[in-house]
Amino acid sequence: MPPNTNQLPRKPITIVEHGQIAEQDRSLLQDVKFVGTPSDYMAEPVFLGIRQDFYASYYIGAEWLIPDELAVVVLPKMDKVDFVQMFLAALKVDTRCESDYFSKCYGIKFNEPIIETTEHLNQLTPLLVLHFVSLLDRLVKRGLKKNYIIREENLKSKVKGRIMLSKHLQKNEFPKRSDRMFCRFQEYTDDIPENRLLKRALLFCENVINGYESLKKQKDYSEILLIVNRLKSKFSLISDDIQPSQVRELSGNKLFKEYKDAIRVAKMLLRRFDYSISNASVERNTTPPFWIDMARLYEMWVWKKLTDNSLHKVLFQESGFYGRQVADFVVRDEKLILDAKYKLNYANDNFVNINDIREISGNARDESLLPNIPDDYSPRCVIIYPGDNDELKNEAVEPLDKQGVRIPHYRNFYKISIPLPEK
Repeated sequence: MPPNTNQLPRKPITIVEHGQIAEQDRSLLQDVKFVGTPSDYMAEPVFLGIRQDFYASYYIGAEWLIPDELAVVVLPKMDKVDFVQMFLAALKVDTRCESDYFSKCYGIKFNEPIIETTEHLNQLTPLLVLHFVSLLDRLVKRGLKKNYIIREENLKSKVKGRIMLSKHLQKNEFPKRSDRMFCRFQEYTDDIPENRLLKRALLFCENVINGYESLKKQKDYSEILLIVNRLKSKFSLISDDIQPSQVRELSGNKLFKEYKDAIRVAKMLLRRFDYSISNASVERNTTPPFWIDMARLYEMWVWKKLTDNSLHKVLFQESGFYGRQVADFVVRDEKLILDAKYKLNYANDNFVNINDIREISGNARDESLLPNIPDDYSPRCVIIYPGDNDELKNEAVEPLDKQGVRIPHYRNFYKISIPLPEK
């Protein structure tokens, strides 16, 4: 029988990270080909990384399992985790390497139907807003793009470019306006379509920031307002008059790489609200399918904490001798290799993951990661894990060797807790 197109979608299946789909729901999923986490760990997950045994991975978000019929919503395993604050910390990173890495921490599928979600996951709009404001702030610091545009204007007492004869006759000669000349000319300006799109998206952001209670509760709320007001002053002479058809045609320019991500996220914001600024202050419990890689986001959260509290330079996602081998964090001055593991099990004194030990040990012996190490010296290796907020009363992680807890049976191996932020 053909499917009943008038039938409303079932209520989404809801599970938590690393949780399992309930047995009564599995019979509905016989034709779904679960594949688990992607082979390329930075690739977009299929079905939020849910495995064939119906267990979720470390992705949260919402996804259609059966198009238009049945969706799944995966919630954070720690129900109080404030991943908006994690985004805020990650967005304060101001280098190309880390910002490129962050752009791969989440994805949104605007071309698919929306999904009913819960209050725990209605943070998609604030996340988009925070990402866009951060990108725009970084772009403005490097300078707005300018270009030549063609303008037509009825000029007074001067000629610029070429005279548009037919329009000049119609608007000036016949009405006896001898002091006017209708001209077409080129003008070098920053009031170009790309910047108009960014200006319009910025106005969306302002409405969201002023209308979303979830953002007003953030401790950095006043700082966000200051950034938005500063950006508005930079765009004060730029129009926000742009049509949706123009928006779809815009793309980044190779000479202005900062524009590529800003334009992409601006388009997401405009599509989220159907290009209507008046809709931007309405909180929603529906969402297009999206995913957030909590393991990668935790790495960004840890990186911000390390750089805030370390007296030494902390290298992030440093490639080893073989390009596919990457260390999360390297502190060469201290001969340290650190790896963020989004695993609560490390709070258990007896927990050890041998694969983690092997991975970090290999990095510690890579001469391109830690050069000039004597053959008889064993570099220190540190595993960083979420833990509980009660476990670490002081957020400072410097000096690292004094804060870490030794992992038994492994020489110079330590672990340290950097908790997730809570609402």
